Amino acid sequence: IDAFLSRTTLRQIEIMSGLRMHGSISRAAQALQMSVANVSRVSGRFEANLGVKLFQGDGRRFHLSPEGEKILDQLLPLMCEIVALRDHLKIIRNLSDGHEAR
Repeated sequence: IDAFLSRTTLRQIEIMSGLRMHGSISRAAQALQMSVANVSRVSGRFEANLGVKLFQGDGRRFHLSPEGEKILDQLLPLMCEIVALRDHLKIIRNLSDGHEAR
């Protein structure tokens, strides 16, 4: 698990969540504003780093494996916290920029 955590990026988690949500590489790529090849490559690397098959599908449509469901369910709160932090930092930066402009 240490190797997985040291190799996992937030973008990989975001991509896996996008695949889960959209059910296809092309739809996830479009939503994430990435190429299909990049989404496919990143998702493959994510699974390889974890050592667990997260998705099952025919190469075009995907659904989560039971293990993938559990893992992404555990990662979802982390992603929500990261999004909240990102939003908070934007607010702080905007307030800071406003004070500097005066």
